[in-house]
Amino acid sequence: MADIFEFVENSTRSDNNQSSNINWTVSTATRLKQSVPVIALFGVSYFLIFALCVVGNTLVCFVVIKIPRMRTVTNYFILNLAVSDLLVGIFCMPFTLVDNIVLGWPFGDVMCRLVPFMQTTSVIASVFTLLAIAVDRFYAVVLPTKPKLSVSQMVKAVTTIWVFALSVSLPLIIFKHDTEYPDPEGDVIFLVHYCDEQWPAGDVSKYYSLSLFILSYLVPLGIILVLYVLIGHRIWFKATPGVQKASMEAQNIALQKKRKVVKMLIVVVVVFALFWLPLHTTLLLNDFVQLSYLQRQVMYIYIFPIAHWLSYFNSSVNPIIYGYFNPNFRDGFKSLFTRKGGNGAALAAQSRISRCS
Repeated sequence: MADIFEFVENSTRSDNNQSSNINWTVSTATRLKQSVPVIALFGVSYFLIFALCVVGNTLVCFVVIKIPRMRTVTNYFILNLAVSDLLVGIFCMPFTLVDNIVLGWPFGDVMCRLVPFMQTTSVIASVFTLLAIAVDRFYAVVLPTKPKLSVSQMVKAVTTIWVFALSVSLPLIIFKHDTEYPDPEGDVIFLVHYCDEQWPAGDVSKYYSLSLFILSYLVPLGIILVLYVLIGHRIWFKATPGVQKASMEAQNIALQKKRKVVKMLIVVVVVFALFWLPLHTTLLLNDFVQLSYLQRQVMYIYIFPIAHWLSYFNSSVNPIIYGYFNPNFRDGFKSLFTRKGGNGAALAAQSRISRCS
């Protein structure tokens, strides 16, 4: 590893720049951060989740949009979740991969501002969409006598989510810059471009990172946990008002449908919480903990690429969860392919899709 690159770490930090002041000295053989086998492993891994993310979430969008019986409030929220995951795949995965394996930032100032902005916006939109789904399920299961969320209310909720996500992410557009730093190599000094944060005051970057962790992770997931505990208690331990009058068979069918949907949504939330936790933890460590030279070296070269990959894997796995847990989406995926074989087959597939409750 030492023959490929070495770190030269400055002992001071600029008050106006909270990013790590590390200059990289790279051998004349290469300007890559890892060895070729490690880069190949990262490249294949990122390509697989990119393909899975784009194909899977595009299918989810088509299923909800094209099949009338799938156009429910809950599925519209899932559509919004798929859109945010697609934005992560398109705007973040390729650029993050290159940034994690190549010295410097080769994409210019516009992408330096846009990529972290889109990633943060998409993550906030995703977690608050999961919260909106939990609220919708709470009313449907725990408070079934209350009016259900209408489509117009759903549109307002989705609009509010995206406005909030864009507003919280706006500082990244303002304070991210493509900045040149001297990179000494032998007797010649090269200027290397980095995507840096240049905040107006010393600790603003730290507090912004902490605020993001609280707003886009701890608080919404805490509320979601409480809501699903209440939903689970209602489904598994209490009868829903009005269901006692129905036949035993109808009760069992309704109960099984609700359990399947709730299980699917709980898995989506748990996967989100687990796969985003490493990146949040790494970012907080980078901002608040004085790491040694070796620890920071390992973090930038290996931990950040792996933590990013795990967070992006979350955007790729959701369609698989829908297909595994929910026969409505599974049949919807099949119907998209059977359309090519004839309209009759497609209509037959559509008729078998029951409404998601």
